Amino acid sequence: MHNRPHGIGSAHTRPKWSGYVFSIAVLTIAIATGLLTGCPSEPQSTQAAKEAASAAAPRPSVALRVLVVNEPELTDAIDRLRGEWAEQSGGELNASAATWADLSAAKEIDADAIIFPSRYLGELCVRNQIRPVRPNVLESKDLDATDFFPAVRHELIHWGGQVMALPLGIDLMETGAGSGHHPAISLLTLAAPQAMSKERLGALFDSETMRPRIAEPPFVDALTQLVQSNKDRHAVGSRETRAAAVLGYSDRLIAVTSSSHNAASAFQLIEWLAQPDTSSQLARAGGGTLPVRRSLATSALWYDPSLSASERAELGKTLEAALSERGCLLIPRIRGVDEYMAALDKAVREALAGDVAPDVALQRASVRWGEVTEAHGRDRQREAYLKHLGL
Repeated sequence: MHNRPHGIGSAHTRPKWSGYVFSIAVLTIAIATGLLTGCPSEPQSTQAAKEAASAAAPRPSVALRVLVVNEPELTDAIDRLRGEWAEQSGGELNASAATWADLSAAKEIDADAIIFPSRYLGELCVRNQIRPVRPNVLESKDLDATDFFPAVRHELIHWGGQVMALPLGIDLMETGAGSGHHPAISLLTLAAPQAMSKERLGALFDSETMRPRIAEPPFVDALTQLVQSNKDRHAVGSRETRAAAVLGYSDRLIAVTSSSHNAASAFQLIEWLAQPDTSSQLARAGGGTLPVRRSLATSALWYDPSLSASERAELGKTLEAALSERGCLLIPRIRGVDEYMAALDKAVREALAGDVAPDVALQRASVRWGEVTEAHGRDRQREAYLKHLGL
């Protein structure tokens, strides 16, 4: 397009119009041709430039903080994912560690997301410190929640009828008389089938009165069996694994905190961390966990490198059998859970040592459970227990 001559249309230049007739005619034809063809070049180039500028514009950078409870080694594994998260979201990611003792004294959680042992789910909910998982997260194709084992999907991550967290790993703890760290788990694994045979709900407490049931026959029989089989730990462990699964103690869960000012980004983060590829990168961190998904049941990323493919296949079958039906016993996810479990651990150890008879040891533990319940408020504990049970 030619530049417009200076002074066109002024009184002094009117005699020169004849010299521009041809040029104006050509220009008119060109404009008319452009109008007839739609003249797409100008709008398209403008739109393309806008799209390019939009794509080149940096995404808002959100700095998210993850608090890891009782697993300081896991913070290093989270930190190693910073680059991937930055590429994924354009945001920052930082992890820090805390003990449950420190956290239980705090009024709010100074983080956007929290990774914690599953036994603390109820207390976090009672204190309104975590948010229910948003429906769009649960429906995400990338998360693929339908791949979670049924017991995980329907029970472990629920509290009060809502999904409150996403699973990062499960802990089917060692069972048997030789399970020194948590002998109470050995007892519950053996007692679970009989304790849950008459009613699914309220296996450990009477759901109406919060009266402990751990001194009843199913638990006394199980502890007696543990004592009698103390010299044959391997055989006992095999029977326990087939008998029942106990969940809800040290499985690894992640949730968005109520105190987060970046909830939308935090939900994107926990969804991403719970996806198959990302969660597999955290599998061996800390104490290590087992896969929560059927698709990962035999994945080498989740097991000790020394295990063979056939050994992993056997473990996968064990997981499938243990977690495919709603037959798991959940540790009561209520306040004081560590106090309850410590009392039961003590009872099992005393019986195994021969210090007291199984029924006496469990009666003592039952009394202690009643004291813990009273200390935290019987009505509040009953309300929490009903939500733990999904009522």
